[in-house]
Amino acid sequence: GWEMCIRDSAAAAPGLPVTDALWVAEDGAVAGTQEPERIRAEAADEPTGRRIRASEPQYMELLDFLWEEAAALDRHDHMAWKTMLDPQIRYVMPVCITRRRGTGELFATEAVHFDEDYHSLSFRIRRIEETLAWAMDPAPRARRFVTTIRAWETDEEGVFDVTSSLLLHRTAEDDFRTDVITALRIDKIRDIGDGGYLLLSRKIIADQSTIGTHNLAMFL
Repeated sequence: GWEMCIRDSAAAAPGLPVTDALWVAEDGAVAGTQEPERIRAEAADEPTGRRIRASEPQYMELLDFLWEEAAALDRHDHMAWKTMLDPQIRYVMPVCITRRRGTGELFATEAVHFDEDYHSLSFRIRRIEETLAWAMDPAPRARRFVTTIRAWETDEEGVFDVTSSLLLHRTAEDDFRTDVITALRIDKIRDIGDGGYLLLSRKIIADQSTIGTHNLAMFL
């Protein structure tokens, strides 16, 4: 396999700037500054369906769903949040890698902070609710600000592409220091009828390449 690392240009590949990231195989072969095609980073492509405008009732229902989700998580009502998840959910946070301009790539797909499904999320919720998870006892104070919400129709009836910007601010115990995470969220949301919606997938792309928090024991 290949891995990305920073090497001294004089030792690894003469002529390359020392700030370049090199893709290096297990046998020491250098692929250069471009990631091999086999494991190229996935781009955060713009959805291609019809854009749902803010003046449309459908948009307001999706907006309300995201606000209700944020409110449930802010008050630590994890069981209520669980009811908002589709049983087929995929919940993933890739590790961001800084890229040069023009590559069109924002994050790597092989390394992730977490990649979860309904069962693993249910286990996390149960651990928080039924045991003394040290990172959540006492519960931190967190506030989620969800904005820049855009929505599109998809080829699958009743499923919508929704992107949003997240600002999470968290404090713990009496510590004056705060955790701040900003991220792009790329969601698929399913309309289950009668005004109900479920989160079908979420990809969280943090703006920080290095997450400066003590842990990621919270839902984004």
